[in-house]
Amino acid sequence: MIVGLCKSEFLEGYVLRTFGLDKDSLRYPQVRSWIGGVDIYFNDEETWQRVKESLGIYVYADRRIEMEEVVGELLREKRLKLAVAESCTAGLLSARLVNVPGSSDYFVGGFVVYSNELKTKLLSVEKELLEKYGAVSEEVCRAMCIGALEETDADITVAITGVAGPSASERKPAGLTYVGLCTDKDVHVERHMLNLSRNENRFLATQIALNLLRKYLLGVLK
Repeated sequence: MIVGLCKSEFLEGYVLRTFGLDKDSLRYPQVRSWIGGVDIYFNDEETWQRVKESLGIYVYADRRIEMEEVVGELLREKRLKLAVAESCTAGLLSARLVNVPGSSDYFVGGFVVYSNELKTKLLSVEKELLEKYGAVSEEVCRAMCIGALEETDADITVAITGVAGPSASERKPAGLTYVGLCTDKDVHVERHMLNLSRNENRFLATQIALNLLRKYLLGVLK
C-alpha cells in the first residue's frame, strides 16, 4: 500500500484542497499539484473565502485534511453505512477509509475481489456478464456495487474495477477504470482513463471513488 500518497506536505497559509481542476488553468500565486488533486494557498482570509466560493464543489476541504476524512465526516453526519468492493485497488480504498479514527461508525467493510472467481463467489457477479463484457466494464462495476449492497447492511456501496497497468488486460487499455456508487434507489457508474504509473493509478482511482461518494453525500451528483 502506498501510504505516503495519502499524506501531503502543506505550505503555510490558508489552504483550499481541490479535485478535478487542472493546475495550469489556475492563476493563483501558490498552487501545488499532487496525485490526489490541487492544493491552493492564500496569505489572507478574504481572498481564500472568495476563491472558495467561486470554485464551489471542486473544493473538497478548506483545511488540512484528506478526502477520506471529509467523506467520513459526511457519512457520520448523515448516519449512513458504507461498504466497498475493490478489484484493481485491492483494498487500498478500504485502507484509506480506516486511516480515519472512528471509521467503524460508518464503514462496515469491503470485498477485495481481484479474480473473476471471487467476483462471482462473493458478490454474485454473473459469469455470463464477465465473459460478455470483461471484468473491467461498466456492467461488471454495476454488478459489484449491487452485490456489495445485497451482501451487507450498508446504505451505500462503492466499487472500483480497472486495469492499473502498465500492461493492457482483457484487450482493455492500461488505465481504464470504472468507479460505481449504489444505493437502494440508484446505481451510478463513471468511466475514467488514468495515465499514471500502476500504483499512482490505483491511488487516483480511490481518490475518484471518494470524490464520487462526497458529491453524492452533498447532493450534487449528476
